[in-house]
Amino acid sequence: MDWLDTEIAEQWRKEGKRYASDVNAFVHRILQGEHPDESELADDARHSLSSKVMKLVKQANLQGEVERLREELPAATWPLSNHFQDSMQAVQAVGYLNEDTMLCNTGVLSNNGQVYTMDQQGWWCSPDYTMAGCSAVGGYVALASHEGIRVIREPDRKLEGEQVAYYPWDKIKDRIKAQLPEIESLADTIHPENTIEKLIPMDQGQALLLQSRYGIYLVEQEQVSILHPDVSEIKEYEYEDTQLSMGHAAVSSDERWIAWGSQMSSHTVLNRENNKTYQVEPESSYPHCAAFSQNNQVVWFNACHFYNGVTIQVPLDSIADRKQDEEWPIMEENARVYTMIEMEAGMVIGDAYGYLYCINREGQELWRHFVGSTICSLAVSPEQSQLAVGTYGGMLHILDLGSERMDEYGIGTGTLRERERYVLWREQEPLRW
Repeated sequence: MDWLDTEIAEQWRKEGKRYASDVNAFVHRILQGEHPDESELADDARHSLSSKVMKLVKQANLQGEVERLREELPAATWPLSNHFQDSMQAVQAVGYLNEDTMLCNTGVLSNNGQVYTMDQQGWWCSPDYTMAGCSAVGGYVALASHEGIRVIREPDRKLEGEQVAYYPWDKIKDRIKAQLPEIESLADTIHPENTIEKLIPMDQGQALLLQSRYGIYLVEQEQVSILHPDVSEIKEYEYEDTQLSMGHAAVSSDERWIAWGSQMSSHTVLNRENNKTYQVEPESSYPHCAAFSQNNQVVWFNACHFYNGVTIQVPLDSIADRKQDEEWPIMEENARVYTMIEMEAGMVIGDAYGYLYCINREGQELWRHFVGSTICSLAVSPEQSQLAVGTYGGMLHILDLGSERMDEYGIGTGTLRERERYVLWREQEPLRW
């Protein structure tokens, strides 16, 4: 039995083309210096079709006709938001195991964390792990379970490979508790694996940057260093716990530098060579994101205010000498940024409104691309042919960085074209679209 309803598909395509064309024309006017009113844009009418379309997506997956599905019903997120908001969740694009195999997490900060790999063979869900993280330059993957964290070198699509390190939770918790015996921290959680927001293996697996709801830690074989909140501040201001709001952390590709922050902190950078830390004051209200350039010469920081924000670029060779009242170069001054990653062309930032922006070292916008939902994670393939985008809409987008032009359903100013996406909603099996 054919799964396709041709009448619905035709309506979906027609309205998708109309809406994309109108938005692209609107954005073009803004970039030309005009100030058009958003009320001029007609709403996307595909909302009324979303329930029927998702049933067709499921049927196409059952019958293995994903390529035909993308032709007949081009993927979209925005029209689904009204009917499926309760099913949507954050998708964390962790990294690429190779040029075609993607690693991602869902259910972060919940008791239902899941780790997936995706490639041309489809998707695979790990039965053992609840959270995964990649090293800054790839090659090493950290995998968290109820017992502890394993670091695997060059795992395959089922996350099997050489184990180079193991960090049991009881040892991690004991070392934290020894430093903060009277403060509620990660050491006091029953299921620490459910508090992790990011894992970055370092030093060929012999160290880990562990970002948790209960603080940011540098975990090594024989010790655990509490990076944030600062232990002296915890004691001075008599904190009751180490919980963070909007905590974030990043590691440079040479693993010399670590950057972090949270809502109530400054931007902070640690030079691991001399163990010195440096404070950078945010240009907006609340530190929100950090990322290093590929050549390890600069770090980008974003600070937000509601759904807007400011992103600055900080040269690492002068971070120790910059005077307090000197200003750092502003790279972007509108976006609340959840994630950033640098490619050859420039830094790609993902904002709260669902837009990607590629910005070069001089602060010039090279292109922008809309994916339809607040962006929470980015990963680029080793040869930079693909960009994986994870969103709070429960989607993992795989974008073709080498395409010559955007398709007629795309919204943006560049040439990015979506190859495929995965729908990763709560308590549902993944769907390819």
